[in-house]
Amino acid sequence: MAVTKLWPVKSNLKHVIDYAANKEKTSAEAFTVEQYQSLRDVLSYAQNEEKTEREFFIQGINCNPTFARDQFVKVQEQFGKTDGIQAYHGYISFKNMEVTPELAQAIGEEFVRRVWGKRFQCIVTTHLNTEHLHCHYVINSVSFVDGKRLQGEEKAWFKFRHIADEICRKHGLSVVQDPERNRDPYFITKKEMAGIPTRQSILRETIDEIIPHCRNLDDFKYQLRQRGYRYNLNPSRKYWTVTPPGSEKSIRLYRLGDEYTNDRIQERIRECFESGKYTPSDRIMQRKQYRLPSYEQKLYQKTSLYRKYLYYCYKLGYLPKQQNRKPSRVHYLLKDDLIKLDRISQEVRLLGEYQIDTAEQLFSFSADCSLRLIDLATQRTVLRNESRREIPKERKDALKQKITDITEEMKKLRKEISLCESIAERSQVIDPKLQQIHAEEINENGKEKKAYESWR
Repeated sequence: MAVTKLWPVKSNLKHVIDYAANKEKTSAEAFTVEQYQSLRDVLSYAQNEEKTEREFFIQGINCNPTFARDQFVKVQEQFGKTDGIQAYHGYISFKNMEVTPELAQAIGEEFVRRVWGKRFQCIVTTHLNTEHLHCHYVINSVSFVDGKRLQGEEKAWFKFRHIADEICRKHGLSVVQDPERNRDPYFITKKEMAGIPTRQSILRETIDEIIPHCRNLDDFKYQLRQRGYRYNLNPSRKYWTVTPPGSEKSIRLYRLGDEYTNDRIQERIRECFESGKYTPSDRIMQRKQYRLPSYEQKLYQKTSLYRKYLYYCYKLGYLPKQQNRKPSRVHYLLKDDLIKLDRISQEVRLLGEYQIDTAEQLFSFSADCSLRLIDLATQRTVLRNESRREIPKERKDALKQKITDITEEMKKLRKEISLCESIAERSQVIDPKLQQIHAEEINENGKEKKAYESWR
């Protein structure tokens, strides 16, 4: 099953070529075809048995692999294109126990010759250091024929992968059927599986939340604007994009899943409206006439730095602990901060533990930590110098334990200094957000009070 990839190299060309041609990864013992069927056995045998004649799977196309870097650079200098992308690095990987190193190298060379061999200098190697044999290829970004850069379909994986599949089928190998294109990065997938909020998951929740309040696409745009999102939902645009508040990088909606493509969003809005599930966003909510001061109101009335952070955590849904508030109920201005919730909770604990209520106390505490850190560093240096002398073993062990304790204390101080810096920076952003949220809530409460008086 052949898998192919290609990505640009913008610096350190020598390092890439050396990696691809690493002899520790491209060497193999001269075994029979049957022995190559299990790569684990081959590597184990090569480590424990006496070495025999070695064969290196490295081949240059339109260049000498030994001097490939110099030849790449010479072509770039000849055509005056030494800046930007230096080369392209890719691989073609095969299913475990499906090919021998000789066949893998032959397929890699044939693939590279057909796609880039007529115009570009290339290096093709086969690495044997993993369970799946795979060929690495490095292509010069500038053609030695006409001096033009690698561009268009020559670097489009979705185009040249068909050539790799054709070669693999010719040799009786399996290929990937209907490969998934433009998958989400692996770390984002793992975060969402673990329940950690991401830009994508927050946007999905926002769209799911506002669709029941939309009659048409104009309402959908209005709801996004109200939550601070920027968008490009032009009907003539192939991919609609939405930019979250406080971010410069947009998200293509189709990347969120099948329920968030251009057509599907419009269908969901129409289905929701026609089924009678539509509810206006400014719908009047019935409230009790008399209400005791809430936990939120008590927190908001406090003006200290610590209380401000507690109120901030309440609005994020982190407090109180006995209430499991869903992120969808969090105000749109604060949804991006859900990703930083662990850091914010550490800052709150620091403020509460040391009873820091003002900015002056925060800066004073940070300065004390810095002085304490310098003092501990001096003590540790003295102890390290003493431990290097000729002293009894018991004394040396005691010194090492003291050094370890001091190091742990220094780590704690560095972390507290870092948290103080984060608090000082974040507190400047918290105030405007909370003031805007509070103003919107007062405005909303005023509207509801008028509606209540009209029907009472």
